Amino acid sequence: MTANTPTADTNLVKPARGTVPSPLRVSTMHELEYGTVVLRFGRDLPSGTSKVYCKGITLTVPTGVSGADLTREPSLITTAVSIVEGEAQGTEWWVDRDTTDPNKAVFSFVPDTTAVFDGTWAVSFTLSGIEVNPSIGTVDLKVEETTSTTGADGSYQKRTGQVEVKKGNDEFFFRSLRPRTTVIGRGVTVDLLWDAPADTRIQYTMYYRGANGQETYDNNQAKFANRKWTSPVLNDNANFTLKATLDGQDYYLTTYLTVNDPNIVVNSLSASGNVTVDPGANGYIWLKTGRFDTTAEATVNLYGVLNANGNVTVAANKTLTANGPVQANGNVTIKADKTLSAGDVTIDKDRTLSAGDVTIDKDRTLKVTWVDPTVANGTINVRGSLTVATGKTLTTNGPIQANSNVTVDPGATGYIWLKTGRFDTAAEATVNLHGALNSHGHLTMAAGKNITIPLGGGQLAVADAFVAKSHHPNWTYPKVEIGPAANVPTEGNIVVGGKRVLRDGDSVTLKAGWAQNGYLWDNDGSSTKDQGNVVRKINDAPVNNLRSRWTLGYRSSNNPTVVDPDGDADAQE
Repeated sequence: MTANTPTADTNLVKPARGTVPSPLRVSTMHELEYGTVVLRFGRDLPSGTSKVYCKGITLTVPTGVSGADLTREPSLITTAVSIVEGEAQGTEWWVDRDTTDPNKAVFSFVPDTTAVFDGTWAVSFTLSGIEVNPSIGTVDLKVEETTSTTGADGSYQKRTGQVEVKKGNDEFFFRSLRPRTTVIGRGVTVDLLWDAPADTRIQYTMYYRGANGQETYDNNQAKFANRKWTSPVLNDNANFTLKATLDGQDYYLTTYLTVNDPNIVVNSLSASGNVTVDPGANGYIWLKTGRFDTTAEATVNLYGVLNANGNVTVAANKTLTANGPVQANGNVTIKADKTLSAGDVTIDKDRTLSAGDVTIDKDRTLKVTWVDPTVANGTINVRGSLTVATGKTLTTNGPIQANSNVTVDPGATGYIWLKTGRFDTAAEATVNLHGALNSHGHLTMAAGKNITIPLGGGQLAVADAFVAKSHHPNWTYPKVEIGPAANVPTEGNIVVGGKRVLRDGDSVTLKAGWAQNGYLWDNDGSSTKDQGNVVRKINDAPVNNLRSRWTLGYRSSNNPTVVDPDGDADAQE
C-alpha cells in the first residue's frame, strides 16, 4: 500500500492507497476486468500534530467511460471497513453510498463515536468489485474529512484531498521502432514510429547523437504524441534509442538509420583507387582542423577554381608556379626581403601589390594603375631597361633625374617636346648637338654670352635672316665676331643696322636716272673726296682714315650735287 503524496490539499488524515491488481487493468470488448481499491487512514499525520479527531470521511469516485473515470457501473461496487476497537477508534464505522449522479459515486464512512487518530492505529476502507472501464488513464478519487485537532465543539472543519488510481493494460507491449520511410535524404528530418499502448502513464525518452557529436536526449512528452517522434535534420547515418518508462520499469527500443549521400566524419581514410566527391553545386569538402598532406611524389590537380578563404603558405625554398595569369582581387603583399617572380601580373584598380623584389619573366607583363614606394617619399629603383610601348606616353608629375646617359630614339619624325617651362643645365654642364638644331621660336643668348663656332669646327647656316640686336641703345652687344680666317657665306643679302653689307663680288645696279652720271664715293666728312666712280676703297687714303662710310649719289661734275635724301642708297641688285 502506498501513501498518498502530500499536496496543497487541506486534509489532515492522509490516506495510503493500494490496488489489486496494480495498476488496475482496463476492460476490453472481449473481457471485463474487475479491481479493488483499499484506502488506509490514521498512520500518517501532519508534522507537529499529535491527534486528529474525526467524525467521518467521504470518498467521491468519478464514473463514466473516459480515462479519468474509474467505472461506468458504480452500483456493482461493494464496500468494507476494517475492524476497530474501542471508542477512540470509532467503535464501528458505517458506510453510506449515493450513486444517483451518473458522473460520480459518493461513499461516506461514519464512525459511531468520534475517532481519535494518534498514529498508533488505522482504519481501512475497501472498494471491491469495481468493473474498470476500457480507458487507460489516471483517476483522481476525492477525499473529504470532518476533523479537528482539539476535539472541542465548534472546532471541526471539512477538509479535502485526493488519491490517484492508475488504470492500465495488463498486456503491455513496446515494439517496432522504425522510420516512416526507408529512404532518408541528407539534410532532412525523419519521423520515428513505434507500437505501444495509448497509455498516458508511459513516459518516453529518445537518445541520439547531437550535432556536436555528443549524446543528447529529448523527453518532452508533447513530442511523443500518438507514438511518433520527429528527428532533427540528419546529415549522417544515425542511431536512435527510445526508452519507455511505466510504473518504474524501463523498456528500450533501438533503430539505426542510413542517410543517402551523408556527411562523413572519419579519423583515417585510405583509398587504393580513385576518390570521387560530388556534393553538388553548393557542396564542399570541409577540413575543420589539421592539415591536407600529400607525399613528395603526389600532385594535386585542380581543374576548377581554387578559392582560399584563409592564408596560402608556400614552404621555404619552394615555388608557387602559375602557368596562366594570377589575379588578386585584394592586396598582394610580399615581404620586403622576398621576391615575387611571375609571368603576367595584373593588379586591379584600387588594389595594392606590396613586395620586396618582383620579377616578371621575359615577354610577360605587369599591369598596374599605381606604383608607390614602400615608404613615403621613397625611391623606386629600376635595375634594367624601362621601355614604353609605341604610341604610349611616360608621364611624370615630378622631376626626372638621370645619373647616366639618356638616349632618345623616337625615329626620323619623333621629337622631345617641352610643352611649357624651360630646358636648363647646370653651369658645369654642356649640351652637345651632333645633329641639326632647328629652332621654331626665338633663340636668345643671355647678356655677355656668345655663340662660338671654333676654327675649322663648322659653319653657321642661316636660311632666312640672322638678326643681332640689343634692347639697350648705344650698347656694344650683341655683336657678331668672325675669326680672321673665316668667312660668312650666304645666298642672300647681309643687313646690319638697316644698311646692306657689300661683300667681295657683290654688284649694285643704279636706278635708271643715274645711268649717265651716278657714282659711289668715299664720304669721310673731309673736304677731300675720292674722285670718279668708286667701287671700293683700296688704300688708306687719306692717311689714318680707318673708318669710311659709303654714300650713293649722282653728279653733273666731279663735285657731288645731290645726295639721296632718304639715305637708303636706292640700290638695286
